[in-house]
Amino acid sequence: MKPLTAQARQQAAAWAVSLAEGALPADRRRALDAWLAADPQHPAALRQARLLWTTLGQLPPEQRQALQPQVAALKTPSRHRWPRWAVAAAVAIAVSFGVYRGPDLWIGMQADYQTVRGEVREVALPDGSRVALDSGSAIALAYSAGERKVRLLSGAAYFIVAPLGGAESRPFRVEAENGVTQALGTEFSVARTEQGVDISVHQHSVRVTLERGERSLVVAQRQAAHYRNGQLQLTRQTAGDDAWRRGWLVIDRQPLTQALAQLNRYRATRIVAVNPALRARTVSGVFALNKLDDGVGAIRQELSARQLNLPGITLLY
Repeated sequence: MKPLTAQARQQAAAWAVSLAEGALPADRRRALDAWLAADPQHPAALRQARLLWTTLGQLPPEQRQALQPQVAALKTPSRHRWPRWAVAAAVAIAVSFGVYRGPDLWIGMQADYQTVRGEVREVALPDGSRVALDSGSAIALAYSAGERKVRLLSGAAYFIVAPLGGAESRPFRVEAENGVTQALGTEFSVARTEQGVDISVHQHSVRVTLERGERSLVVAQRQAAHYRNGQLQLTRQTAGDDAWRRGWLVIDRQPLTQALAQLNRYRATRIVAVNPALRARTVSGVFALNKLDDGVGAIRQELSARQLNLPGITLLY
């Protein structure tokens, strides 16, 4: 059987929204019947679209808002003006939550090294330093005569820095969002998350400085730091800080939304918790990156949640 085209998925999404509005006029009903008969895959596509439409209707306003960048992509078979979030949700159905799919094109244009979803890779830098890139991560190099600067564009990276000495006198710095981490030793990691930037030091120490030098602190071995919105503080180093280098994902008493954000960095199929009460629950676990389906199942059982699998998205509710 041939794969369903993007146009057919989009049409199914639009019909799902039309049906959700109520009974169709006779001419619209005939048009729908003709569309269903035009391809043996259309009925299944419509059933799937209606199921996801119903589930998306339970999303909170802030998640509906997140779908709106896709509004312009939808060409509906109806002249009726839908609510903006409804149109956007229809597009999300059409592309299986496509608002979340694929790497950011702008990041890809800037990056010197980049990993795709599910890929962990180590690369050698021009000065002999090495960097391991977590899944969905990207860095850009800005080496000059005065410094060795690496910009962390997305994701997480573990740096093993070629030390100063001999012909190498340039400081090694990692820039992420509005802060800079300078190596005072050899091994540390930097991660960009939705909650800010995390630094974890594994050998020697680093100096973390916020933009414009407004705040600075030294982070020693076995310590960690976090900064966001001009706030910089020492935090607790955890076993999960660099577990991804060894093929593991460690989730330690995190809200489900944060845990799913981590899982989604490694999975081709995105997981979304629909129920607001479920999203607030706390979960823990240690999961093998090559068996994350088992991890999803364990979380679902722990929370006594139900699971709905659709192309490109898994819903927990």
